[in-house]
Amino acid sequence: MRSASCVAVMKTEDDVVSALKILAKRPSRSYSIGLALGCLTILLLSVGVQSSWGEAGTGTPLALGYIDSDGQTSIVEFVAEETLQEEPASATPLGVPAEPQGHKLVRLTNAKRANQGLPPLKAASELTEAAQFHSNWMASHDCFAHKCPGEPDWVQRIGNAGYVNYVGLGENIAAGYASAKDAVQAWMNSEGHRANMLNSDFREAGGGYAYSASSEYHHYWTMDFGVRNDGQGDPVYPVVINGEAWSTTNLDVQLYVYGQGWAQEMRFSNDGHTWSSWEDYSCDKTWTLSMGSGSPATVHSQIKRGSTVLESMDEIHLDIHLRVNPTTLVYLWSKGSADTVPVEYELGIDTSDSWTAVPDQDWIKLSQSSGTGQATVNVYLEGFPTGAGIRSGTIIVQTPQVTVEVQVTLCVTNEALQEGHMPLTARG
Repeated sequence: MRSASCVAVMKTEDDVVSALKILAKRPSRSYSIGLALGCLTILLLSVGVQSSWGEAGTGTPLALGYIDSDGQTSIVEFVAEETLQEEPASATPLGVPAEPQGHKLVRLTNAKRANQGLPPLKAASELTEAAQFHSNWMASHDCFAHKCPGEPDWVQRIGNAGYVNYVGLGENIAAGYASAKDAVQAWMNSEGHRANMLNSDFREAGGGYAYSASSEYHHYWTMDFGVRNDGQGDPVYPVVINGEAWSTTNLDVQLYVYGQGWAQEMRFSNDGHTWSSWEDYSCDKTWTLSMGSGSPATVHSQIKRGSTVLESMDEIHLDIHLRVNPTTLVYLWSKGSADTVPVEYELGIDTSDSWTAVPDQDWIKLSQSSGTGQATVNVYLEGFPTGAGIRSGTIIVQTPQVTVEVQVTLCVTNEALQEGHMPLTARG
């Protein structure tokens, strides 16, 4: 078992003013897999796929088969607007990748900061790269320290990752904890590490995690903190979506906009080109994301003081989906049939949001026209056209964010039906 250690260094831009080492009492190790913590702080005192039926056999045509009164088999063939699929069709085949363990450190730390009334930290790619580099180094070299043999100094390591013009840096490390949640809680229970996590001067952070079965502690965690200026010497004021959540199930999000005490006005954009109107600055802003660019969705922010405009951006993955199965319904009915109506279909709807289903033909009926979450809707025909021929309709299934169209085809024949509809095998 290894105890925590914390080193705090205060500097001006030119020289080191003072240095303080706080070393906790170190009990002897009694476990082969222990727990360890360490932290450092340095502050610079300056302010649709479209389907087709081609020669290669892509797409799926539909065939309507029947036998006439003379026993002759006839086929009425047409091509569906969409390919029939084994898997449910989805309006947003975006997918949300697994959240990296290092990002979890930032998100969980922000939850702790929120409990203390502090603003969220923005996950900075440079700090993430530096933290991941160090976790990998500790795991591969079986070392637990802010600087392992052969590795650059921790400040140089952060600079090497591109985090420059900083006015404050901090680092927490931990080992032996099997989850990001456990590592964050261990830091919160340690005065020095907690001070880094709840430091109101920091605006950005990045986390890293690595595992090595052959090392002493197996699990190695690093979290780097920072505040910096841009290349022109202006402060970097980040924008943070939903407390730096990894994903969202709703396009309406909450932004935290840094710039308090400096900014006078602000505006926002989902694409970096079309901007909202300038409005009075506020650190909190409700904003609606766009799905136009897919996932992750991006928010650009600009804050202004006089003629100086500073810009920032943040991203979040969209976990917004609407899956409907099937998306092509074909009804067969022969005039004079003993069956008064064609067979019913079951339409499967899968979404995490509220939904509506509306047919564009009055002869297409639904057992349920709205709901929330998963549902099975019976689709049946009533008062449908009985003249021979093929007729089409559409069921619009949509959530507040996305839409899926279900194509409905009714084929009425003068002859008795012998076979149902079937997908033909691909040609070519």
